[in-house]
Amino acid sequence: MATKGFEFAYDLGGGQATPVILDWPIAPYLALSQGDAVTITSLGYGTAVGTATQEVLGVMQEAVTSATSSAKYKMAVASRNHVYRCSMDAATTTAIVGSTKSLQFVDGNTIDTHFTAGTGSMCLVDGSQLDDDGNVLAYITFLDTSLGNT
Repeated sequence: MATKGFEFAYDLGGGQATPVILDWPIAPYLALSQGDAVTITSLGYGTAVGTATQEVLGVMQEAVTSATSSAKYKMAVASRNHVYRCSMDAATTTAIVGSTKSLQFVDGNTIDTHFTAGTGSMCLVDGSQLDDDGNVLAYITFLDTSLGNT
C-alpha cells in the first residue's frame, strides 16, 4: 500500500525532535487529505502544493473536506531537519541521494520519480525501498520551509 501522503519518519540530526503541530487556517473551500503537503498563500492561508512548489509550509494532520475562513486545522510545521517518507509514482527513480535537490510533487501526497531538474522543494535522503504497491518509498527533506528555517 502506498503511504497516506507525507508521513514524518525521523529527525535528520539524530535527535528526538518531532514536528510542531499548529492549528492553521486553510484557503476557503479547499479540500485536503491527511498527509498532504501544503504551501502558504500571500494571505497566510495553507493551500495545496503545485508540482513545482518550492516553499513548503507543512503537512496536514487531518482531512479537510471544505475549509472555512474562520476555522483552523491541524498541520505539522515543515522543518529542514525533518525527514518525511512518501510514495513516489513509479518503481524506479533517477534521483540521487543527497545530490538531487529538485524533486517535485505529482500532487500533495505523491512525489514524481523522474522529474528531478528545474524547480522543486525536496532532497532525496533514501530511496532504496519500495512500498506495498511496488513504487519507490522516498525519504525526503523539504529544502525551503516557511516557518522551520532553523
